Amino acid sequence: MLLQYFGQSLLLCPIYFASALLALQLTRFNGGVAIVWPAGAVLFSALAAMPHRRWAMALLLCFPAGALAIALRGFGGAYTLPLTLAGLFEAWLAASLLRHLSPRFTRFESIRDVVSFLLVAGVIAPAASAFIGAWAAHGATGIPFFNAWRDWFGAHALSLVTFAPPIFLVLRRRRLDAAKFRRERLGEALVLMGAVSLATLATFGQNRIPLVVVPLVPMVAATFRLGRIGAVASLLVLICGGLIGTMTGHGPTMLLHLDMPTKLLVLQIYFACVVLILLPVAAELESRRRLMQNLRDAEALHRLIVERTGDVIMRVNLDGTLRSVSEEGARLWGYQAEELVGRSAYDLVHPEDEQAVFDARFQALCEPEGTVAVECRVMRKDGGSTWVESHMCATLDPRGVPNGTVSIIRDNSARRRLIENLAHEANTDPLTGLGNRRAFDRAMARDRKAGGSGCLALFDLDHFKRINDVYGHATGDRILTMFATLLCGTVRAGDVVARLGGEEFGVLLRDVSLEQAGLICERVRTRLAESEGRSILGEVVRVTVSVGLTPLNADMPPEEAFRQADAALYRAKGAGRNQMAIAA
Repeated sequence: MLLQYFGQSLLLCPIYFASALLALQLTRFNGGVAIVWPAGAVLFSALAAMPHRRWAMALLLCFPAGALAIALRGFGGAYTLPLTLAGLFEAWLAASLLRHLSPRFTRFESIRDVVSFLLVAGVIAPAASAFIGAWAAHGATGIPFFNAWRDWFGAHALSLVTFAPPIFLVLRRRRLDAAKFRRERLGEALVLMGAVSLATLATFGQNRIPLVVVPLVPMVAATFRLGRIGAVASLLVLICGGLIGTMTGHGPTMLLHLDMPTKLLVLQIYFACVVLILLPVAAELESRRRLMQNLRDAEALHRLIVERTGDVIMRVNLDGTLRSVSEEGARLWGYQAEELVGRSAYDLVHPEDEQAVFDARFQALCEPEGTVAVECRVMRKDGGSTWVESHMCATLDPRGVPNGTVSIIRDNSARRRLIENLAHEANTDPLTGLGNRRAFDRAMARDRKAGGSGCLALFDLDHFKRINDVYGHATGDRILTMFATLLCGTVRAGDVVARLGGEEFGVLLRDVSLEQAGLICERVRTRLAESEGRSILGEVVRVTVSVGLTPLNADMPPEEAFRQADAALYRAKGAGRNQMAIAA
């Protein structure tokens, strides 16, 4: 691995040396600083594209290459070392700052990447290195410090902005969207690059008409059609053609009545402007491409979920009209999805549950960050209703303002039935099917709260233990069931009957006088005494019942009513059983 890193860094040395030597040879005029400095862009781009742990080796190997180029064609002498260090420092500073500001900047995938690059490579790094370069140039040739600083800053800033982006993208070639150049798009790419080449030739192959805008048309087209790789290929064609044309005395800069250094600066300004046009466009296009890809992925996932889930996914506009309903889910209610779109969502809600759904939806719209759950009944197409559980949240427009809700609705019928069954079992005596003590106490409490009147009757089967002992518990259960049936068939429909425990039963006789209640209890006692039970062997089993009766009123606590009725019951038991006693 170390040898691989060393080999890659070693390959950088001749490129850095060649670019520095050519720049010093061709763009250094009147003993000043080089007007074009692609070597800085080469090193900067290489550092930005490689892991941080390899920077030291790359800088160490590029140091002698840069020093040799400066010694051969630069100021030379004692200023070779500081000038070499200035170039290395510039590339290191730019790469370090960008690594912290925007770790993914070499991909130019967003406007932030472009702005960070322009700020660091176009201002901060060249401005910092210019102080070292200006000091060396002033010391070596006597050039005024400010003039040397200005020339260094302008040349290095323009070179970094111009040359670094295409080098970045070339070094990142494996991460570029290579699919753009698949076989089916190769023809389009060749046509676009041919158009860029012809426009560049028309601009820099003559020096009579300034056609500087002409290359922009095919370059922008290539960027739109091919993305970042189209932008980098176009820039490479333009920069190479522009430099060759200018150095051979052709191109629009030849129309300027200026010296060659100034013409090269103008050319770099032109290149930098083109870069500033294409890079943001390429970044925005890449951002939009990724956004569209994410949207397509989300849409595919959404479609898969909607098609595979048994839940109903419903989108509702702000005014309550249905925007969309999942097809499979709507069928659960007997509808087709198109039948529901445009209707009010509240048309599907059971009238008794409309307010609960309205309140839940209002809460979801007021708290767009949260999710609200509500249970309600949905009206099916056949007129029936189905219990559902709906989880809803607000949908937002581009300004972040709620514009509706989206709900995931799950059939809750089985759960509701289970809850109802459990509630029924919790309040029902399993043997007789009557209410138990818990249900009876609730009925007593409700009647008292409502201010109802009536009577409480307690029934206790006489000598029931002896029946169990003689005939067995199975016969005892038969007797209990027989009495429960007789009791329910004798009292009125609105009365509450319950098995309170063992052989004791309670009846809440509603809205009756004590005399009427006594007649009902006597009828129960008499009918039981005249009835015949049967053991599991077919034997006749006769049984009687004792009754305790007490009147009720709104001021009497249930505990007191039970105490009085129980006392009356035991008086009846003590008086010989098979009779009724009324509380004193």
